[in-house]
Amino acid sequence: MTINALSPSMGTTLCLLDDDTIARIALAGAGVSGDPGVAIGVDTLGGPVAFVAAVHDGEDRAAPLSNLVRQRIRAFATPSRVGDVLQSMTCNHVCAVTPWHDQWPTQLDALDRIAPLVLFTQGDVDVLGRPSVAITGTTEPTVEAVHMTIELTTGLADRRWVIAASTSHGVDQLALRAAAAMGGETITVAAMGLRGLNVGRGSVAISELPPTPTVTVRGQRRAKYLLAAITTKTIIVEAGVSSGALRTAEAAQAMNRPVGVAAGTNGNPPTAGCLELLELLERHSVAIVSSITDADRLQ
Repeated sequence: MTINALSPSMGTTLCLLDDDTIARIALAGAGVSGDPGVAIGVDTLGGPVAFVAAVHDGEDRAAPLSNLVRQRIRAFATPSRVGDVLQSMTCNHVCAVTPWHDQWPTQLDALDRIAPLVLFTQGDVDVLGRPSVAITGTTEPTVEAVHMTIELTTGLADRRWVIAASTSHGVDQLALRAAAAMGGETITVAAMGLRGLNVGRGSVAISELPPTPTVTVRGQRRAKYLLAAITTKTIIVEAGVSSGALRTAEAAQAMNRPVGVAAGTNGNPPTAGCLELLELLERHSVAIVSSITDADRLQ
């Protein structure tokens, strides 16, 4: 398979695309971006263009791919699929950024073999290069957690921190709305494709999935890693013992990024999930955050 066959609709998108980017979009559309075997195959076989061609032609023995990944590439990294993705990118005003682009956020390199091959972006991509803090937590915050989230978010936004969060309800969406109300810059990390999001001025939404409505367990898990990797530090505001926010904190710790746990407000202790985080990571530097100053100085 040639790249010309893979990219029949290059002229339909608003972004400037080259062969390398088209191949990365094809792999993302197949749902294998961030797979370590794919990363090794791309490096070993001479880049994503050569890698996609090798998998389709059955010449990919040098790549440590699972049968499922190989099947997905052959089934979904196809000209018709790429054409659909490019058309959807145009309709949703989505662009693609790769490690070869100046706007690529180099902090993602900390993910190494599981880094995304391409980022789909909507909004001001330059925001990704500025100091940012992830504020994340439970989808069902208490009144105290709501107050703490608003206080921390508005205070950090006032100090020129970019506020990042996921598309999950609760603490994350509250943080994004509070930052926007302050006129602050935000990063929305989506677990699905960028469709129907309202990205304000001076903000950006990102996903490693093309703009399709599909939501997968893998996409939700990968979004936790992406949120931790894209930001300078992470603060957890209230979390249950099974909260996905704890996965973000663990990912940040694995990349040696600062992690803070919001103390309970009005004299209340941190929630069970936050206490578990402190216990799980007691050998690392996890800070208690009880004020805007604590959050600002977390490092």
